[in-house]
Amino acid sequence: MASINRLFRSHLAHIKVYEPVDPVSELARKYGIDPENVLKLNGNENPFGPHPAVKAAIAEGELHLYPDPNQVKVRQALAEYTGAPFECVLAGAGGDELIDLLLRLFVEPGERLLDCEPTFGMYAFCARIANAEIVSVPRTADFEVDIEAVTREDNEHTKLLFLASPNNPTGNELSEADLLKLLALNMIIVVDETYYEFSGNTLAHLVPEHENLVILRSMSKWAGLAGVRVGYMIGSSTIVQHLMEIKQPYNVTAPAEAALLASLEHRGDLMENVNMIREQRGKLEEFLDGVESVKYFPSTANFILCEFSEGANEMYERLASKGVFVRKFSHPVLSHHLRLTVGRPEETTRLIEALAASV
Repeated sequence: MASINRLFRSHLAHIKVYEPVDPVSELARKYGIDPENVLKLNGNENPFGPHPAVKAAIAEGELHLYPDPNQVKVRQALAEYTGAPFECVLAGAGGDELIDLLLRLFVEPGERLLDCEPTFGMYAFCARIANAEIVSVPRTADFEVDIEAVTREDNEHTKLLFLASPNNPTGNELSEADLLKLLALNMIIVVDETYYEFSGNTLAHLVPEHENLVILRSMSKWAGLAGVRVGYMIGSSTIVQHLMEIKQPYNVTAPAEAALLASLEHRGDLMENVNMIREQRGKLEEFLDGVESVKYFPSTANFILCEFSEGANEMYERLASKGVFVRKFSHPVLSHHLRLTVGRPEETTRLIEALAASV
């Protein structure tokens, strides 16, 4: 038969892909380094990992049975944790699935999604998969959302705006005053609070009064469950009910359910790890304050974005040669920037030493 390519959906045949980070094994192979010597600071993962109770909970689970499609225990636990009503919370296979589901619910092919770059690349990636029109609304010079520019793009074909707070990779938060201005527009505003536990600030209290507001959260970062893939959202009961109807029935696996429930039960211990990461963020900022050739952007997340006067690629290679791997970006605005994930105290020490030898 003719080339199979002709049967592909046209907008997916040559799509721009998301740029994920390589695993430790691949980083070690590329740079000829012993995997034990790789310091992976490019994925904003929690170096402390999950609570010990998570592994026990997964091991005790009934893995031969399908998980609850209605997520009753999960949603009850999330309602208790967030203070939101049961009918206003929904879990997913990571925040990424929830981003995809929101696009499926709201955006017809050709309708518009606003993307305030630089920001988390999954918003635009999922929009490309959904065959949406992506309208770039660049952030200001200090990486704030340009409210006036967003407002000018408000029309009947514009359906969604995703805003991370703290923003990834810049680390700054969306103010309540700015969000209230955006909520007056005729679109769904999705505030991604993946790093909420690190910042301590949330805009979820505005959900009851604004049906067009959705809050996304993750268990990947603060709870150390990045490999399990579980996140959740807070939104109006109307939105949640429609998403319940269109999601895959068993989207939250039994191990993910067990991990989430055990993590919330031991949230106090996990927050101690979060506080240690915050302390290490301060230690890293203190070092960067004394380096003239590096400008960093204050962050309330578990990472810091740095601008290097000599350019990002050179600094990335210098650090990689020492076994330290941070996040670089292809976006032109970030051509001189690297994102540094904050780790354990000994990892912060090693990062600082590598930076000091490289700048």
